[in-house]
Amino acid sequence: MVTAPPRQERRPRRPLAPWALTVCVLGGQVMATLDTSIVNVAGPSVQRDLRLSGADLQLAVYSYVLAYAVGLIIGARLGGRHGYGRVFAWAVVLFTVSSLACGLAVSPSMLVAARTVQGLGAALLVPQVLSLLQITFEGEKRRRALSLYGMVLAIGVAAGQVLGGLLVGADLFGMEWRPVFLVNVPVGLAVLAWSAGRLPQGPASGERRLDLPGAAVLAGGVLMLVVPLTFGAGAGWPWWCWPSLAAGALALMLFGMYEARLARTGREPLIDPALLSPPEVRAGLVGIFTMMSCFGGLLFTTALHLQTVLLYSPLRSGLTFAAYSAGFATASLTWSRLPSAWHPRVPGASFAAMALATGLLSLAVAGQGWPWQATALLVMAGAGHGAGFGALMQRTAGSVRTEHAADVSGVVATVIQLSIVSGIAAAGTLYLWSTSAATQLPPMSLTFLSVAAVLTVVGTAVPVFTAHRRRGSAGPRA
Repeated sequence: MVTAPPRQERRPRRPLAPWALTVCVLGGQVMATLDTSIVNVAGPSVQRDLRLSGADLQLAVYSYVLAYAVGLIIGARLGGRHGYGRVFAWAVVLFTVSSLACGLAVSPSMLVAARTVQGLGAALLVPQVLSLLQITFEGEKRRRALSLYGMVLAIGVAAGQVLGGLLVGADLFGMEWRPVFLVNVPVGLAVLAWSAGRLPQGPASGERRLDLPGAAVLAGGVLMLVVPLTFGAGAGWPWWCWPSLAAGALALMLFGMYEARLARTGREPLIDPALLSPPEVRAGLVGIFTMMSCFGGLLFTTALHLQTVLLYSPLRSGLTFAAYSAGFATASLTWSRLPSAWHPRVPGASFAAMALATGLLSLAVAGQGWPWQATALLVMAGAGHGAGFGALMQRTAGSVRTEHAADVSGVVATVIQLSIVSGIAAAGTLYLWSTSAATQLPPMSLTFLSVAAVLTVVGTAVPVFTAHRRRGSAGPRA
């Protein structure tokens, strides 16, 4: 009788070192962030090749944003339920396959469907990045990791325009716009090969209930907010935008009441209301929303002004705004090296720096052209944003327990996405209105001045910067 050789058990892969984990998960974040803006540059080429109507092109560009925004909190909860590392790997697979489908699309419907799935993949992926960084690092190392996260987030959106311009302009192998999507495939495969089976899972609990009714109300509310904010300005704010915005706000209020009821009765809410109770979290989220909405507005209107008024190419426009990204990157990586006694004052100083820079920008662009002083002021505004965002992220994420990493990741990611969309809608509407109205200031000057006013008001009013708040919220956390 021949006996089979003993079956060798497969050894688990060695976990990634912290630095390797950071590179790996931020690589995934880069893919998701780039795709929010890289496609805008390729829009005319896509429209020509696939013979898209204007509405089809909008759907191809924004179906990603809609699916991304709607699914973030649900993606965060799935990470807490099934393990951050496992869901991150699922998300990379989904994002990579859908990117391949986008690059191979032969019809408008195929492209829109693939973009929607790509957005869902990003919604699964992004919350796991922040959760994995939070459970891997502590103290000063966590502060630096969150600064890197913020740098990738902001630079990725701006860099998408530059990379998109390069890829479309290069017309690799005669494929025109397709490399804009296909570039994600080798990156996704590399991230997956490096990370599969090597990322921590966190306090995963497959027994945690997924609040499906709450998820449905939340998704509907976010969708009703994002759709008019995305399409409203370009369509001249038709009547349906306002009922949709009101219904979205009402849905979020009902979601909050429903989640509070679940928590009171001992059931499992999608988001624990206690997560938002610390003053640092509430004030930090307001600060993050304000900074990121101003960033979104500046990014959109500056690109619009440079390309439509000054006739810059998309690539040159992206390179001009890269000055902002350079300031952001430098400050986000260095602010934590300031003396620790200065850290509580960093957000307030950052709001002041951004307000001053945008106020001076309104003067610099009042004449003809784009002077070098305007580019220098973009560096200053980016530096203020980088330092302030890093400090606010650290304060917000550091105010909750590690086991709530998934919840805070979903909330922060959703706030960031909604803030960018809101900023684009508000600043874009103001800019487009001022081009046809008889205003005393040029459109770009008025936009910069309005952003400076918002930053000044919020930077003064929000109690995120005061020692009183820190003392009032001090004490042991349950």
